[in-house]
Amino acid sequence: MLERLRGISSKLFDGLADIAVRMGISANLITMLGFISFLISILSLYFRKSLLASLFILLGGFFDMMDGSVARKSRNSGAKGAFIDSVVDRVEEGLLFLFMGIYSRELLWAALTIHSSMLTSYIRSRSESLGVRGTEFSLTGRGERLLLSAFFCAIDKVDLGLIIISILSYLTCIERSYIFFREIGKKGS
Repeated sequence: MLERLRGISSKLFDGLADIAVRMGISANLITMLGFISFLISILSLYFRKSLLASLFILLGGFFDMMDGSVARKSRNSGAKGAFIDSVVDRVEEGLLFLFMGIYSRELLWAALTIHSSMLTSYIRSRSESLGVRGTEFSLTGRGERLLLSAFFCAIDKVDLGLIIISILSYLTCIERSYIFFREIGKKGS
């Protein structure tokens, strides 16, 4: 859903990216700052500080949006950076949901949330590798999962957050699969 707002948000982030590029800050550095933010968020959950975790999830999400803008602005958005960004995103989400599960003592829901999150991302990636676009415009992408995580940590309802994120992510898997089969059918494959 947030993917549809990318045009609006990119204007803000492009302005900030211009500043970062002028300062010589690389997209990979911003990716690592985001990773550090997520590490602090999971440590916050470990030490039972869910509100602090929420703030660092949002900060990590900010860096996640910035790294792509900086890569485009610096004309340095190569395969290595894209690979690093994608892998770091999956590591961040997996660890975040695991520690949300530890915090809430809901390890089954944490496992389902990790599974559904990874599957959602995989379906988009695989669809795009097969030449089908459009799956990113769906119910719950990475941005929505992060916002929901931050929200449920902020209100200290982490267990409910895992359940909702998991269900929405599985629904997104179904939706993205439907989009793939619809679009591939139009191509006659």
